[in-house]
Amino acid sequence: VKNPIDSLSVDQMKEAGRLFNINCAICHGEKGAGNGPIATSGKIGGIANLTLDTYVKMADGTMFHSLTYGKNLMGGYGSQLSSKQRWEIVTFIKTKQAEAAGAATAAVK
Repeated sequence: VKNPIDSLSVDQMKEAGRLFNINCAICHGEKGAGNGPIATSGKIGGIANLTLDTYVKMADGTMFHSLTYGKNLMGGYGSQLSSKQRWEIVTFIKTKQAEAAGAATAAVK
C-alpha cells in the first residue's frame, strides 16, 4: 500500500512526533533506536531498532500494517490511532530515519 501522505507541514510533523512519543517511544526510544524505557528495563526483549537498515528499507505499507495490526510482541494501534495518524507516524519515522542517515529531509515541506 502506498503512503497517501507525501509530506508533512511543520505543524503536522510536530503532531506526528507527539503521537510517536506517546505511542512508540516508550519501547522504540525517542530516536527509534530500540532503547526506550521498556526496552532498557530488561523485561521485554526484541524491540525493533528503527534506525537499522532493515527498517529504513521497509516499505511504508509494511510499516503501516505493523502499526495497525502489531508484529511479534508489539500490539496493534489500529483501534487507538486513526488511519491518518498512523500514516503520519510512518512519515515521521521515515523522515527521522533519513535525518539519521544524513539525507535531506524531503518529507518535510
